[in-house]
Amino acid sequence: MIHARARAVFQFPHPPRIISYASVVGQKEGEGPFGSCFDHVEEDAHFGQKTWEQAESALQQQTVRLALKKCALTDGDITCICAGDLINQCTGSTYGLRPLEIPFLGIYGACSTMALSLGVGAMLIDAGAKCCVAGTSSHFCSSERQFRFPLEDGGQRPPSAQWTVTGA
Repeated sequence: MIHARARAVFQFPHPPRIISYASVVGQKEGEGPFGSCFDHVEEDAHFGQKTWEQAESALQQQTVRLALKKCALTDGDITCICAGDLINQCTGSTYGLRPLEIPFLGIYGACSTMALSLGVGAMLIDAGAKCCVAGTSSHFCSSERQFRFPLEDGGQRPPSAQWTVTGA
């Protein structure tokens, strides 16, 4: 059983461990200073899909499949996926991960989604889950539509504008 040691500090009697990871990013991220650190850089911003939202779903599914491949696990080895994204009600995660047929907990915390996914996954492992996946994603174009100025509007971006990563 998990012990609360202080406010927001938990101790696991049998600490969970990370057995695999994967990262898939867009072209802009691949051209950055950490470009060589990513598992895969996708040149097609649409990830072979028709919409930005579908692209984000494909991005997340591709990343989970890669992480499972790297540790020789299959979909059937996973108890639960804890994941989220920046689209309304975790739409990208829900549709992207649904084909895996693994129980899914949608987590939305914006920038904290990955930390929340890891925390919830760790607690599930401590409670008896065999293996969990923790993940998150964002896609620049779907985020622009959701939070800022849809690209199809053709607005000019000021030099100081934020740029949401395309990655999972």
